[in-house]
Amino acid sequence: MTLMQLEYIMEIYHCGSMNKAAQNLFVSQSAISTAIKELEEDLGITIFIRSNRGISLTEEGQEFISKIHPLLQQAKDVELFYSGKNSNDNSRLYISTQRYPFCAKAFVEFLKKQNDPVFRYGFKECPMGKVIEEVHTGKSDLGIIFLSDITEVFLSKLFQSKNLSFHEMKRLRPHVFMNKNHPLAQKKEIPVEDLKIYPFVIFSKKEENSLNFSEEAVLNHGIDYNQIIYVNDRATAYNIMAHTSAISTGSGVLPDGYYDPRISAIPIAAPVCDMCIGWISKKEENLSLKALEFVEILEEQIKKY
Repeated sequence: MTLMQLEYIMEIYHCGSMNKAAQNLFVSQSAISTAIKELEEDLGITIFIRSNRGISLTEEGQEFISKIHPLLQQAKDVELFYSGKNSNDNSRLYISTQRYPFCAKAFVEFLKKQNDPVFRYGFKECPMGKVIEEVHTGKSDLGIIFLSDITEVFLSKLFQSKNLSFHEMKRLRPHVFMNKNHPLAQKKEIPVEDLKIYPFVIFSKKEENSLNFSEEAVLNHGIDYNQIIYVNDRATAYNIMAHTSAISTGSGVLPDGYYDPRISAIPIAAPVCDMCIGWISKKEENLSLKALEFVEILEEQIKKY
């Protein structure tokens, strides 16, 4: 079974005609017919029914199409990734970030400035461990994460082992997120001890369990939270906090239009570790012009707050 045979099958499926598929693929109909016949014999299945009225899928063929579709999509993604990576047109950029609204705003502002006729841009929100791995494996050009005084030693060693560099942008006081009618919402500052009686919304971490990878700024301060709610995305977290007494923590950088207006962000009272927001990239690899452009926009966004 070859990738070419799979592409032939998918094109026939889309066209509903072997002749039309051959024209689209710039090959002869006999070449396609032979390739499909060889594949059917190799797998011991019949994919297409041929008749005077045209060509259609068998039940085996329908099952086969469902299995090869993701394979062909992955092959296309790989081709696009490396063709863009090795091109000189500087029209690709892939970003991984922890779930920060200001990063989403920076990416949108970056998109507004682009006028390339062809490009490949990607923006992925994921847990810290995934961000680090995406940059380490080259799937992302850079990643945005935070360090605290407690996690800095561990993460610095991890960056060293994965040949990554951390570039600090700004240190911020952690904030508590809650709905605007919350019992704590009228305070100017909130002691971290006051948080433990409320449900704490946490982004779930399948990749790692260590608090060193936490997205929540105060989980390392020795407070036991009896009520924890695990979520996977910002929208769900916002909805839970907007309708309940649940709280969470983060940078407090909430650009207009990129967070839920039902949510307030209040600073946590000292003593508490600052969040050191920054971006990571591979050591000894120069960032592309697009990546440098995004970093400049990102730094502008975060310095506004």
